[in-house]
Amino acid sequence: MKILTALLLTATTTFAGDWPFFRGPNRNGTLDEKLELLPGGPKKTWEVQIGDGNGGIAVVAGRAYVGAKKGGEGVACLDANTDNEIWFRPIDTWSLDPTPAVESGKVYVLTSNAAPHAICLDAADGRVIWDRELPKSTGDRQYGHAGSALVWQDLVILNAGGGVALNKVTGEVAWTHPGFPGLATPVLFTWKNKPWVAIFGGDKLIARDARSGRELFQIPWATDLAVNACDPIIFGEKIFLCSDYGFGRALFDFSSGQPKQLWEHRNRGGHAFSTGLLHDGSIYCFTADHFVCLDPANGQPRWREHGGGSVLLIGDKCVRVRSRGDLIIGRVSPEGFAELQTGSFDMSEIKNAPAYANGRLIARNEKGRVVCLQIGKPEIAAPHLPAAR
Repeated sequence: MKILTALLLTATTTFAGDWPFFRGPNRNGTLDEKLELLPGGPKKTWEVQIGDGNGGIAVVAGRAYVGAKKGGEGVACLDANTDNEIWFRPIDTWSLDPTPAVESGKVYVLTSNAAPHAICLDAADGRVIWDRELPKSTGDRQYGHAGSALVWQDLVILNAGGGVALNKVTGEVAWTHPGFPGLATPVLFTWKNKPWVAIFGGDKLIARDARSGRELFQIPWATDLAVNACDPIIFGEKIFLCSDYGFGRALFDFSSGQPKQLWEHRNRGGHAFSTGLLHDGSIYCFTADHFVCLDPANGQPRWREHGGGSVLLIGDKCVRVRSRGDLIIGRVSPEGFAELQTGSFDMSEIKNAPAYANGRLIARNEKGRVVCLQIGKPEIAAPHLPAAR
């Protein structure tokens, strides 16, 4: 069973070696590429200090785009092969938590200050193309705004207010709603042959028509401190939600157009910020201090492995990064986790999903250290990039 979300809906063209969005080109933590592991195990190729924050990294055509501090806050473009800086664009932001989205030569970022802005940059040189102020939160958004931009067709959809869509070329508003935003990235899905978007807000999830913004349904989910940061996982006519801060995990059926809860597990049954994925009929996600395989029929673990962090599925390889920096690569099935290789980023407090690009895994920790590990054989030759400036 595969997640039928942005992969079916996006008009974006991506190539081998690209990781243009939060959680990859399919936006769901999975990538249908062969990962041939290095015989000697993971090897560090470079590292750089970019400033405090939890935003992830987008990699396109050999360039890595990430929120950074250089005197002030902004977006940095690095050579993904060497860590050399290509450009830096100062931007008024807050803690550098959103991950840039890169599409068709443009970089889209959500600033997370009190009055959030969506900003479009030229990927070649960081020039600002447009800057649009977004609705302020109607609730106390203690952790700012952390969801990444969702680029779909001619729109950029953002978790600000009760959901906002802008024209990706001009920044003009296509639709907008007041509300209380969460920390997750909007997720596209299809229902009755139409495109919809699930926006996990600070106190509820709202499903909207991706084109018009019309509301389809709501799922109340008011956590402590409004920390709804895990992206929803949508498959068929079911939606899986996961969080901590007083909630846990639950599965809903929305086949009627209105969600019906099928099961729920609280008591630290979810995770504060790590989004899971769906693979071959099982949900692989995090609960408090464990990586688990859930049976979608009842939400019970089929097995559990110690340690939180993040997870990617690259071909048939499951790539786990623990928050304390451990790297574990293996294979997953409903029967268990089979370890193949281990490594380390040699840093702690990793709270975002890493980027995978052309055999390299790039992670950033909360203190702003970015480390690149070569974990597989590259599929394409490294592009020639201009010298740093």
